[in-house]
Amino acid sequence: MEGMGALQPGMPSPTMIPTGWDILIIDLKDCFFIIPLHPDDKPKFAFTVPAINNAEPAKRYQWKVLPQGMRNSPIICQWYVAQALAGVRKQFPDARCYHYMDDILVAASTRDELLRIQPQLLAALHAYGLEVAPEKVQQHPPWKYFGVKILDQTIQRQEVQFPDSIKTLNDAQKLLGVINWLRPYLALTAKQLSPLFNTLKGDPDLNSPRELTPEARQALQEVQRAVSARQVYRVDPSIAITVFITIPDLHPTSIIGQWNAQWPDPLHILEWVFLPHQPKRTVTTVFELVASLIIKCRQRCLQLMAADPAVIVIPISKEYFERSLIHSAPLQSALQNFSGQITYHLPSHKLLQLAKSTVLSLRPRNSRVPVQGPTVFTDGSGKTGKAIVTWKEGSEWQVLKEHESGSAQLVELRAVTMAFQRFSQEPLNLVTDSAYVADITQRLDCSLLKEVKNAALFSLLQTLWSAIQARVHLYYILHIRSHTNLPGFLTEGNARADMLANPAWVGPQPDKIAQAKALHGFFHQSAHTLQKQFHLTPTEARDIVSACADRHGLAAPLPAGVNPRGLKALQIWQTDVTHIPEFGRLKYVHVSIDTFSSAMWATAHTGEKGRDVIAHWKSAFPVLGVPASVKTDNGPAYASEKTRQFLHLWGVDHTFGIPRSPTGQAIVEHAHGTLKRVLDKQKRGMHGETLQSRLAKSLYTINHLTIPQNSNNPVILNHFLSLQSAGETQLPRAKVWVRNLLTNQWEGPHELIVWGRGYACVSIDTGIQWLPAKCVCPDLRQQRQNRQPPNDDQNANHPNGDQNVDHQPNDSSDDDQDVNHQADGPSTSRDWDGPSTSRD
Repeated sequence: MEGMGALQPGMPSPTMIPTGWDILIIDLKDCFFIIPLHPDDKPKFAFTVPAINNAEPAKRYQWKVLPQGMRNSPIICQWYVAQALAGVRKQFPDARCYHYMDDILVAASTRDELLRIQPQLLAALHAYGLEVAPEKVQQHPPWKYFGVKILDQTIQRQEVQFPDSIKTLNDAQKLLGVINWLRPYLALTAKQLSPLFNTLKGDPDLNSPRELTPEARQALQEVQRAVSARQVYRVDPSIAITVFITIPDLHPTSIIGQWNAQWPDPLHILEWVFLPHQPKRTVTTVFELVASLIIKCRQRCLQLMAADPAVIVIPISKEYFERSLIHSAPLQSALQNFSGQITYHLPSHKLLQLAKSTVLSLRPRNSRVPVQGPTVFTDGSGKTGKAIVTWKEGSEWQVLKEHESGSAQLVELRAVTMAFQRFSQEPLNLVTDSAYVADITQRLDCSLLKEVKNAALFSLLQTLWSAIQARVHLYYILHIRSHTNLPGFLTEGNARADMLANPAWVGPQPDKIAQAKALHGFFHQSAHTLQKQFHLTPTEARDIVSACADRHGLAAPLPAGVNPRGLKALQIWQTDVTHIPEFGRLKYVHVSIDTFSSAMWATAHTGEKGRDVIAHWKSAFPVLGVPASVKTDNGPAYASEKTRQFLHLWGVDHTFGIPRSPTGQAIVEHAHGTLKRVLDKQKRGMHGETLQSRLAKSLYTINHLTIPQNSNNPVILNHFLSLQSAGETQLPRAKVWVRNLLTNQWEGPHELIVWGRGYACVSIDTGIQWLPAKCVCPDLRQQRQNRQPPNDDQNANHPNGDQNVDHQPNDSSDDDQDVNHQADGPSTSRDWDGPSTSRD
């Protein structure tokens, strides 16, 4: 059953009944059993009562009235009674009619008015079939209503019996629930009730043992005395509603009430409003708490009387409040659209005297500008546990040193605490390179601490908080960035504190971030290259590239599908020509790239004829080496006899790509784009340079400052390391099965040479073959030797004996298997990523 949702978020407050008005309270009799169900709904609430041991047929029943225990029954009951009262409310709009569940309270300004309402009310209830319990009709004071006694002017809590002791967490929760329900009528602060709240901490098991400490027993006695002595008043419609903010012991509390100096007791309290026992943040300033309290009071006033309070009294000097309002976003939000009056002096009353004594302690100690006093530098190291405070007296540097175990934040907090204790009797300028310490030290002025689970941290925060609250003089906090290498006294002092806190073997470290930024601004490497080159985190490297004025850096070389490539350096090159118009007459840039290592060479020429191609290769061979094979398109320059003779002289095999198709030259086509992007990004810092200088710088960036994703070395180093490792002992290669695209059958197993993104190179009987990755699968027979084989005739057309992707086992024995039979093909598993790439 879907819930209908609560119709009333809470009970009506009797304090909103005007003082002196007469009251009638009635209680409906068996409300649930009177409200009838619709005839069409009765079968939906049928139920069966079985007989014991099936001695007789089961008896069937159905509800004719609202069933008790049904999820929506209370809500339907409220709605039904409200419908019955709607006519009375409309007929007597000036009366107060409070209805909650089966209790109805009616108040009128005169006795005669109430007597006129009573018969109309009873008639309306009877018309809906609702019966009134005569013994529960109340017409004279004191009226008892939901745990309170309503008198002509005041409201008192009925007697509440509190247990003398508690034994379990469940007992403690029940006790605190009752006290929290009573709090709007009691003048008890969170600090007074704190010993009772602490009983809820610890083991979360409801049956875990608990007992009242002496402090908790004393707090419980205060609650009992307050219940007996405290009272609230009924509202006087002729007097404005005022919110009085009090700040005893930095725990803001408020009173929604009325003030009239002509009354015997000039302060009529309508309700007390409190904040939660523990704030949400570790350190919460008083003005953040005051802002939360103002919001809560304004919301409560809107609930009680559909209007804001006329006056809000805050016991703070006007100058300090207005300054804080400028800098406090929570306070601005709390007072948004408030059209009432704000005053800053609490009237003279015994309940408000405690708050008045706290006003002086709210004078700010944290200055927003430097003060006339010593400048002290603090630092700490989690590695050494050293907490350092250093300052300069005359020409000599002074040092305080202590040890603190724990994280760097704990050690730095210890250092700040030492500084406040050492300079407690004079103004202080404190400089720290910890943003955390700077922020929390500024917030600790006039603030409330939340108890945190880390005992060491909470102890340090308490010590620092006490030192700040005890100060008479101002202090100023400055956060400074470390290792900036800026000149001046502040940098010197911070570096000295940092040197004293760190281990002796840790000397001044160069700023890797600054170096990486400078080098990227010159060469524009990729984030991956910066990360490897300067040992940065991925985030730091990406931030440097994204902050660059030319946006993204050079990406690492990407594989290009199944385009055949070399299995080692100098095995296959691709050569092509690209046009760069800004080079003018030398706009024809010839590019060669090694398909194994991605090492690139480029030269600018005045044309794209055979002599230009040969001149390009003459400059490329001394740099990268002589390739075994060069692949080009079939343009006239590459197909000329002069070019053929040149390559034959150098012993280079020449192959052509697909005519007029760039896919045959995919690797070098991709290299064209890479070269142009680097040239464009480096253009800004090379004004006045020759185009040969620009081209040389770009090639240096691509070859020496680009690290592929699957390597820790730059491109050019991979190129020459491959030549050195050519004679090394070859490791056993993985076995794979290959799908014949003509017969759609699996063949193999064959040796896997290279597995890349979307492609693979396999050694078959006729030589090396490059294939799409979907046509290659691993040979998993060795991994399946211990599995029970399935039936042979189920595996006729499935590799590795797989019937489907669920990998049905092979039923044939090892002795009967033929390694070249198509039934022993590869697995059709889709979750294998292939072996790591191996190269000759």
